[in-house]
Amino acid sequence: MNYSDKFLKNTLVLNKKTQINQVYHIAYCFDDNYAMPAGLSLMSVIENNPNTEINFHLFTNNLSKQNLSNFEIIAKQLDCSITCYEIDSSFSVNSDTLVLGISIATCLRFIVPEVLQKITNSVLYLDCDTLCVGNLDELFNRDLDNKIAAVVPDMEYMQDSQGKKYNIPNGEYFNAGVIYFNTILWNENKLTEKTFNLINDGNVYTFADQDVLNIVMKGNTLLLSSDFNNLTALTVNGNEDAKVDKTTKIIHYITKNKPWHQPYKTNLFEHYFINSPWKSMSLPFYNYKKSSSIRAYSKLMFKQKKYLAGIKHYLIYLKTKLKK
Repeated sequence: MNYSDKFLKNTLVLNKKTQINQVYHIAYCFDDNYAMPAGLSLMSVIENNPNTEINFHLFTNNLSKQNLSNFEIIAKQLDCSITCYEIDSSFSVNSDTLVLGISIATCLRFIVPEVLQKITNSVLYLDCDTLCVGNLDELFNRDLDNKIAAVVPDMEYMQDSQGKKYNIPNGEYFNAGVIYFNTILWNENKLTEKTFNLINDGNVYTFADQDVLNIVMKGNTLLLSSDFNNLTALTVNGNEDAKVDKTTKIIHYITKNKPWHQPYKTNLFEHYFINSPWKSMSLPFYNYKKSSSIRAYSKLMFKQKKYLAGIKHYLIYLKTKLKK
């Protein structure tokens, strides 16, 4: 089965530059909720790779006209090539395995190497909650001839839990937020079909697509340093992304605390946000599904001496916590 034919509804070229010999490819997968972070991540790649020709491929689900327009603005203002792939609403996976509140859009990455196989031999997939802070030439120049993908190992506790669970050699269970795919080997091994078969086999994969990708590519990955996927957790006013090693190329905001939630907003995020088409967008106070995030915002209000707001959101926090 060709899944790209089954799920690809429409392809829209937002901007296309005259092609030169050396062109790299980067893909994002998202629904409308993650359009703004995806746009900022894309902008950060362009800023930190000024002399590199990159084609961006956006695999989208239920993208609004306004957000599509915003990407058109980016394409024209920054003079970059962007193609949008609209995925049909029939796209689905076993909802029982999305146990961590993971969006179905994250599984769109299963079809990326299949859709792009006629365009490129390699494509870099990036999660939307990433920002590029360095040049990516070193990654793009990696030899993938004998490996299905280049990836970065996940944290030690993930090696101990998920790695052991799926018999993956210690240190090889990877974080799926940054994956440099070899589209040729991916398709030769029919991994799009295998990933869909696994995700829908009735089992619950705690980390959904990440677990499945680790299973199907076990023993066939090139391990990269954490510079290419610096797993960064944010705290209130912590600005942790300003403290990463200078060799870092990609920052990945793990946990549910994101820099577009006001208590965790960072200077780096703000730099791209205020220069983006989304700059007038009202950022959410916090992750409404996470009580600790609401409490963090309440503490921030008290710290800023906005006592009424602090009391209001502390009461919201208590109400949310009591519902659990």
